[in-house]
Amino acid sequence: MPEPLPLRLLTALAADGAAPRLTWYGPDGERTELSGRVLANWVTKAANLLLEEGDAGPGTRVLVDLPVHWRALVWALGSWTAGAEVVLAEDRRADDDAQVVVTSRPERAGADVDLVLAVALPALAMRWDGPDLPAGVVDAAAELMTYGDQLGFAPPPADADVALDGDPPVLHGELGQWSAGAAGQVGAAEGARVLLRPGTLRELLSRAVGLWQAGGSVVLLGPDVPEAQVEQVAQVERADVR
Repeated sequence: MPEPLPLRLLTALAADGAAPRLTWYGPDGERTELSGRVLANWVTKAANLLLEEGDAGPGTRVLVDLPVHWRALVWALGSWTAGAEVVLAEDRRADDDAQVVVTSRPERAGADVDLVLAVALPALAMRWDGPDLPAGVVDAAAELMTYGDQLGFAPPPADADVALDGDPPVLHGELGQWSAGAAGQVGAAEGARVLLRPGTLRELLSRAVGLWQAGGSVVLLGPDVPEAQVEQVAQVERADVR
């Protein structure tokens, strides 16, 4: 039985050394660059936290209530690495429920949730930087750093288990084909460095995972970066604009 795509990605990223695989441009000139190894460490820590504190695994629904952002990629990949199902707040249905909520807006999390993780968005934030957290909410930035860089035991999902909620849903066994198709739509060659400015988190997930699957590198522009700066960033980063 082939290894699930998230685990294959982790292995490839971790072996990639210092080459940049994710570069983020956010508000006020914020820039964050993650090598393959560092990105793999972040994802592994997120998966370990979800496994240990959220008892995540196949069938666990993780609501990712984050904007288009590099941290959203970390938590979605961490959820898939744990074998869980990702639910995106941007297309969440009224009757959706989730056992775990990963959010930059912890005050909006429902009361009937097993685990709420508050995610600080500023690049250098090592702890929650907003108003006092509600009782029981975990400071994800601070807690994440306490987890190891080696993945703990994660029950492997079956191919038929749901990886991404939607209509239709994306199954764990379909993640490779789903993301490879999105990368093809981006028009990138294997190993390419590509600038992305997606309008939705779903679009970001499919294109970024597809590019990494093909050995590529992602330059991600947040929604607050002015359109006038796109070509300038592409030149500085030597990235194709797609």
